[in-house]
Amino acid sequence: MNLLEVTPLAELNELAYRLSDTVTEADQALLTELHDQALADLDNPDSLFVYTLAKAMRRRLTGVQAAEHIYLQRFEIPQIRLFELLIQQFPLANLSQQCTNALLIDALSQLNSPVLMDIGIGTGMQVVNILNGLAQRPNSALRHLTIVGIEPFGEALDTAQATVSKLIDRMPFTVTFSPRLAFIEHLSLSDLQQLLPRQHDGVYTNASFALHHIQQAEQRRFVFANLKALPAKALVLSEPNSDHYEPNYAQRFQNCVAHYGALFNLIDQLPIAANEKAALKLFFGREIDDVLGNSDEVRVEKHYATQQWVDLFEATGFQLQKRSAQFPMLELNGAHLQTDLDNRYATTVNGEEITSLFWAE
Repeated sequence: MNLLEVTPLAELNELAYRLSDTVTEADQALLTELHDQALADLDNPDSLFVYTLAKAMRRRLTGVQAAEHIYLQRFEIPQIRLFELLIQQFPLANLSQQCTNALLIDALSQLNSPVLMDIGIGTGMQVVNILNGLAQRPNSALRHLTIVGIEPFGEALDTAQATVSKLIDRMPFTVTFSPRLAFIEHLSLSDLQQLLPRQHDGVYTNASFALHHIQQAEQRRFVFANLKALPAKALVLSEPNSDHYEPNYAQRFQNCVAHYGALFNLIDQLPIAANEKAALKLFFGREIDDVLGNSDEVRVEKHYATQQWVDLFEATGFQLQKRSAQFPMLELNGAHLQTDLDNRYATTVNGEEITSLFWAE
């Protein structure tokens, strides 16, 4: 079923076309009505989706983020439980990370002293999983691993460093962690080169759901060109497949409905409690707030569709490759890891590519 055939979504779609022009008082009244009707029926999954979209569109009109309504408080869950759900139950992130981790572990274990440069390392949980995978890898050639963690948020980077430090003594190889507090687009080629050890036998760069935050297309090309010139043996990229970079508001609205509608439907199929499903949806609702509620100057969720990433790889001299690897899981909670595509891997739901995974050399 096309979500835009549902009457409230169809009305929001019509409003989206007019948001780029003059919005009448009648338009504002209709948006408020749709918002309030959905708010009154939040236990209905369709209503919760309409509410999330309408709330973001109202922010676009007013420029102000409204406080979460008291009716939503029943969906609150502890932050630690939210992250457990995202990591363990939400299949797109889980399968994507298992895919890229398997590829990186296979490549790194074949070298004596490689470098893993993680762009947007966050709190370091993916790096921890890679380290544990390398430690269990039979017949590994790895003797020393340098981890370069690039992250723009200091608290997250401190957590990553502390987390990795706790593991170092348990590894069957030595580890050096080199943190850099920065946005990747602010680092020159020289800056990146200075983060590397004098002696190593290959740099592998990983960017997991991070590079769509780079605001401008020319900045993305700058980053890719620098990584190619570093030179990186591989750039491993995980990104959602949806064009939220699109400047036309009506088209971006449709892209947003298609992408997040699929995520919301997937969440409805998870074997978790109803309030946990709603909490996950509200987590992604913050992204919808940005995609539809903020101006182009301040938006940060500027996802590319798959072909836009492919074009960027080609424009900067990268060649997409398919490595053979043993993937620990190919299906989880209604999502599938697709490994038979010509130039990439993907997580799919009902045959639709939701997340694109690239290995480029």
